[in-house]
Amino acid sequence: MQLKINKIVRNRAFKALFFLWKQGITGELWNRSNEVSSIIKRITIDQALKAKRLRGEMERIGVDPRGIEIMEDKFEHFVVKLYGLTFRQAAIIKQEMLARGADAAVSWQVCSWAQSNSEAEYEVMLGGTLRQLRQLVTKLKQQPFKLAEVAQRLEEALGNYRNNQPKLTIGDAYYDLSERTLIMGIINLTPDSFSKDGLHGGQHAVDAAIEQAQRMIEAGADILDIGAESTRPGGTAVSEEEEAARLFPVLKELVRAVKVPISIDTYKPAIAEKALEIGATIINDIWGLRSPYDPEHRMAKVAGEAKATVVLMHNQSQPEYKWLMSEVIDSISESIEIALKHGVELEKTIIDPGIGFAKNYEDNLKILQNLNELKVLGRPILLGTSRKSVIGLTLNLPVEERLEGTIATVVWGVAQGARIIRVHDVQAVSRAIKMCDAIRKYE
Repeated sequence: MQLKINKIVRNRAFKALFFLWKQGITGELWNRSNEVSSIIKRITIDQALKAKRLRGEMERIGVDPRGIEIMEDKFEHFVVKLYGLTFRQAAIIKQEMLARGADAAVSWQVCSWAQSNSEAEYEVMLGGTLRQLRQLVTKLKQQPFKLAEVAQRLEEALGNYRNNQPKLTIGDAYYDLSERTLIMGIINLTPDSFSKDGLHGGQHAVDAAIEQAQRMIEAGADILDIGAESTRPGGTAVSEEEEAARLFPVLKELVRAVKVPISIDTYKPAIAEKALEIGATIINDIWGLRSPYDPEHRMAKVAGEAKATVVLMHNQSQPEYKWLMSEVIDSISESIEIALKHGVELEKTIIDPGIGFAKNYEDNLKILQNLNELKVLGRPILLGTSRKSVIGLTLNLPVEERLEGTIATVVWGVAQGARIIRVHDVQAVSRAIKMCDAIRKYE
């Protein structure tokens, strides 16, 4: 029987990973920081060999240190996609890349100078070394037609993508995400959670939540994420009074019982404000501070005034996209802008592509494929795939049998750059992630 069970586990995990892999990988990106004035938009990047490994390989074969300095940026190759360009911008970028011995793929209209619509937007795919792209940036900064703005975005995006070591602060604690991936354990205080693990009802819910939290911490949870309203598709919205009645009795006991940071999964400013007063330190906002129910950005003001850490998730009303990854990154970039404008520190922002929110099955798979593109934003990526429908649809399994698929997606996610993983099954996922981190950090 044990052999049969192990075979089922292996087959499910392999099937989920293979399904993600066979879709292929592309790249898209964004960014925002306190030091720059532009938001990274409409750019995508993929990389052949990471800078750290490249330098290590040169050292291994005995290249002189001076030679490494000269050649390093020649060996770093990137594919970059620029979106929403004008005809002139696309044509000039094409010529400037060719002049540097690199290349740029554009539509035939641009190649033939057959401009049919002055309002049309164009895409350009660049292929070149880091040195060639840096030379392109320098040249574009001297050009008209707003190419200096394109150059600024490209420069910032490349910097963020290559560094990929964003700083994270929660409360007064600093987390070095280059060392290990953080685990966020999910505690649902709802009667209608899609994962069927909701705790709801009086003192029993309080005691059960404390017990669950302690088990999660022992199993490896670094953060606890508590929600008192189901935000699954088709879930029933609850009033502030009902959410408060479910959440606050548990939260008051939990902050005394555990020492790890507590995140509150809510999009209601009043709930978040009270939770922060009680002792929570993170707001996990499924609308990324852009809720249609909060046009005045009260949630951003609450976070800024409380010096809270904020999870900025992508979400929108309908799953309608022209350029999926570009639009997701654009939206998150604007969420970062809102957060900074209202006093949230950059080091206290976390980004989340919002798997399962305003996305169909194919959208979710594409985001998982291209998760690395979010690195251009320069912020820690949180991935929340635990038990979700994209796994159920791929493996044709009910919620309670999606552990292997969950593990496959989070292993993939860490390899793509995710550094915070939000899950129900902490022990199993924590072990898998620990193995991923060991491989990722190995020199």
